[in-house]
Amino acid sequence: MGFEESLIRNAAPTLAGIKIANLYNFRFRNLRECQESIDRMNRQLNKKGLYIHLMKNVKDFYLLYVYRKSKLEETITDPEVRTFLLEYGYDEETDVWSYIVRLKERINTEPCFPHEIGVFLGYPIEDVREFIERKGEGCAYCGEWKVYHDVPAAISFFCKLKKCRDVYARVYEDGRNIYDMTVSA
Repeated sequence: MGFEESLIRNAAPTLAGIKIANLYNFRFRNLRECQESIDRMNRQLNKKGLYIHLMKNVKDFYLLYVYRKSKLEETITDPEVRTFLLEYGYDEETDVWSYIVRLKERINTEPCFPHEIGVFLGYPIEDVREFIERKGEGCAYCGEWKVYHDVPAAISFFCKLKKCRDVYARVYEDGRNIYDMTVSA
């Protein structure tokens, strides 16, 4: 599977503008190939408000963060989210880049994966908080994330994400390119 196809399969909801972001691993031959692929894709997709950043690499696997800048800005300016992120060392700046840099730092230095990442992926803040407090135990439903509140809304959203992935995979297989499939912000 090539890089473009990996984006379609792993980040379709973000490409479609349904979700703030996706995070996934992809195997490149080396760091140079990874950076060149990301740079090439960013030159195309930044015009539509979509960005890709390398968050971590272990051997030939690279953790990629694909996000909608405008939606992430909305999220981190929410007072409840901002207060929550302050608890994890994020500053009060509203600059998206400073938040991504801090998240990347935490991904690369913390012994466990930083669970506040749920906020950066668009999970409801109440579910992110509850997941952290309960250490991932006792959720009401498990889907794209562990749901503790508003299960019907989460299930409906999970179905929407699955349908999006299915449609994007089919359309891509039929020959559409990623630029045309990416919804403008």
